[in-house]
Amino acid sequence: MSDIIDQAQQFEEINLAQSLQAHQLAAEAATRPPAAGYCLNHTCLEPFDDDPQRLYCGPACAERHHRQMQREGHALRRK
Repeated sequence: MSDIIDQAQQFEEINLAQSLQAHQLAAEAATRPPAAGYCLNHTCLEPFDDDPQRLYCGPACAERHHRQMQREGHALRRK
């Protein structure tokens, strides 16, 4: 029984490694939008006086902006 569990764990480790590698390659191939000195989420636009290279206030704004761009048909890519 432990052999089956060990094989399943190995299989899961391989799947996870392949998935992480695919995500990493996709991220490396994607382009990053230019920093504008404020949040790129159109409904937020909070200024970033202390860090002009930031793109978003946080993960929630990034996700909302990404969904908004998808709805509008833009290809927002992250790098």
